Order: sequence, then C-alpha cells, then structure tokens
Amino acid sequence: MKELPQPAPSCSQDGIDVAVAIDLVMLERGLSADEAYELMRVGAERTGRDLRSVASDVIDLGTSRLPR
Repeated sequence: MKELPQPAPSCSQDGIDVAVAIDLVMLERGLSADEAYELMRVGAERTGRDLRSVASDVIDLGTSRLPR
C-alpha cells in the first residue's frame, strides 16, 4: 500500500483551520479578514476557548455560535 505524503514540518494544520474559518466568517458575515479574526477572537475569549477550537467549530458548525 502506498503511503500518503506527509505535510511539511513547517505546515500547521491549526493555522490552516484558522485561515479557512476566517474565510468562512468573511463570506457568511460580509466582513474583512481583520473583522472576521476579531470576531473569532472575541468568541474564543468569551467562551474561554482557544482560537483553534473556535475555528474548528466554525468549519464544522458554521458561524451561528459566534457573537453578532
């Protein structure tokens, strides 16, 4: 069985998740990248979670759990 290529060591899946989540928030809420990041950061702070965890939820569940 052929092995799948592994990501480069410098490539962080968490960073990719955050970037994808920011893009989703931008599209769904009509925000700039900075505004989308700030909205996710505030959501993480309010819930006592880290940004990566909030990003994962945005990807899996959409933006409905973020503050308005």
